[in-house]
Amino acid sequence: MITVVPSDRFPYRLIAAATDGSPNSLDAVRHAAGLAALMGARLAVVYVVDAYLSFRMGVHRDMAVETLRADGARALEEATAIARAEGVEDAEAAMISGHPKEAILAWTKKMGADLLVVGSHGYSGLATLLLGSVAAHLVRHAPCPVLVVRPSGES
Repeated sequence: MITVVPSDRFPYRLIAAATDGSPNSLDAVRHAAGLAALMGARLAVVYVVDAYLSFRMGVHRDMAVETLRADGARALEEATAIARAEGVEDAEAAMISGHPKEAILAWTKKMGADLLVVGSHGYSGLATLLLGSVAAHLVRHAPCPVLVVRPSGES
């Protein structure tokens, strides 16, 4: 895990987490929920329907958006169940549309989050090998500290 925590932002009042439904992003939700429970903070979880991905689907756009929304609903349901298991009963869940990098940044700022927790797939090229492109972008541009949860088994 990598975290940068300015001292004026601790303890956290609102911890935000982003999920795409993948095991690693749900592990990030688990970390966020554990921190929220430990600190008595609120937890908010977001899923981004990638508007640009669905736009590229052409004539099948409506079907793609419907599928992405259904995936998002399942991911958020699983995320809130994880939060409850970690002791956070009232996690907020939001589904938004846009490009994940920019949408997560805007949502985090709008929510006034004190910490953003994200998973890293590390699937992108050499420049983002350590974090993954979305996580790396969020670390550089987020309005708050970012905790990046690496896949299990990575150091």
